[in-house]
Amino acid sequence: MMSKICGHRGAVNYKPENTMSGFEWCVKNDIEWAECDVQLTDEDILLIIHDDTLDRTANAAGLVKEIRKKNLGKINVGISDSKDKFFQQIPTLEQLLKFCKTSGLKLNIEMKFYDPIKDTYRKRLVNELLKTIEITKSNNQVLITSFDIKALKVLRKKSNEIPLGILYESLPKQWTNEATSLKASTIHLDYNFLTFEQLNQIHKLNIKSFVYTCNNPSEIKLFWKAGLSGVITDDPLKFK
Repeated sequence: MMSKICGHRGAVNYKPENTMSGFEWCVKNDIEWAECDVQLTDEDILLIIHDDTLDRTANAAGLVKEIRKKNLGKINVGISDSKDKFFQQIPTLEQLLKFCKTSGLKLNIEMKFYDPIKDTYRKRLVNELLKTIEITKSNNQVLITSFDIKALKVLRKKSNEIPLGILYESLPKQWTNEATSLKASTIHLDYNFLTFEQLNQIHKLNIKSFVYTCNNPSEIKLFWKAGLSGVITDDPLKFK
């Protein structure tokens, strides 16, 4: 299962988010786990990108789902405030998992959804995700997470073995039923809303607890002593 430190979208404080340079940075700096976001295009291509549009992170505009494979080479997501401003293409999940296979990097894959969410889209994304994991033989290097419980349920019906994690801001009333039915390996909470009582509840079910997205070690210092399993952070070096 995930190690104590997981790089958020690669390593946002050092490289442009969700780019190969960020995941390569994690490997070079001995960060065992990295988190990424995955979405599905209308052509059934799984892309590593967070937003539903290109507007914020690319030199282009438009909806991610409408990106055509033939145009991927023209879209630059290597633009940020970092020193590395060279051209970088949006990675496909297959490309990233092949890199993980050769480098040993483990991947927390968050399935991203934007309203309105159709069940047909959920099923398509899950099918392509599982297919890509099988093709790359990386099932022992991934954890699949999402805020979308319905998508996690679709995935669990298709795979009883793949590790799943549930994303919440804070624990809802029905979380124990959801975690149990999904056989969840991890629960991920916003560190701003985390309480010691929530940690205790999670650990009673023998589930690992993670927080996102904390960049100041002092803010979760006491939670480590209470058994916090790990942190997802823009700055993994601060937590080493």
